[in-house]
Amino acid sequence: MHIPDGFLTLYVIIPTFIITIIFWGISIKKAKITEQQVPIMGLLTALFFAAMMMNYPIVGGTTAHLLGGATIGLILGPFAGCLSITVILVLQAFLFGDGGLTALGANVFNMGIIGVFIPCIIFLVANKAFKLKSTTSIFATIFISAFVGDILAAISAGTELGLSQPVFTYGLSVAVPAMAINHSVIGVAEGIVTVIIIGTLLKLRPDILQKSPILSKLSMLKPKETAMEEQ
Repeated sequence: MHIPDGFLTLYVIIPTFIITIIFWGISIKKAKITEQQVPIMGLLTALFFAAMMMNYPIVGGTTAHLLGGATIGLILGPFAGCLSITVILVLQAFLFGDGGLTALGANVFNMGIIGVFIPCIIFLVANKAFKLKSTTSIFATIFISAFVGDILAAISAGTELGLSQPVFTYGLSVAVPAMAINHSVIGVAEGIVTVIIIGTLLKLRPDILQKSPILSKLSMLKPKETAMEEQ
């Protein structure tokens, strides 16, 4: 998923940087992290920093790996999630050359915006429509949210690469399917990891999830008085 330097044209680099900068500004203003959430934010950032480093090469020199956007976004909210993924990508680019600096806008757009905001939106819409109550329905929705977010982020990366010919070797017909197919497999792992982490917190530390802008919408995490008033 990390796009290196020299793979994108200015026609892709400039728009993705503009969109990303806008989201950075909004996220800095709207991200609300409580003192209780700071340790889990640090833990998740470190965890997925390591997870992203375990990747394998696919089309034209790009890579496939876990994103972590769904996990971080659902637990901390999309704005804090965007900033967390940004920190990961900046450190990886500067310290390990994993992802280019000129492609940072595109990489954050794919992994820190699409990969974070899409799962949060899917979960919120599903919860509002179906009033998720059972753990089965909650975990199924979490899995689907993470899977779809992963696939859409991969398709976005493939599109950016495919639109960057002749700088990038392959066109849309190769780049998009290659990214989507590989990340459809990783998307399953993404969904499972997200379910495991949130399920563990739901069982052991529900107080952390009660502070989440997304998961706190679940009836099982609301105070009894609030839940009764909404029924």
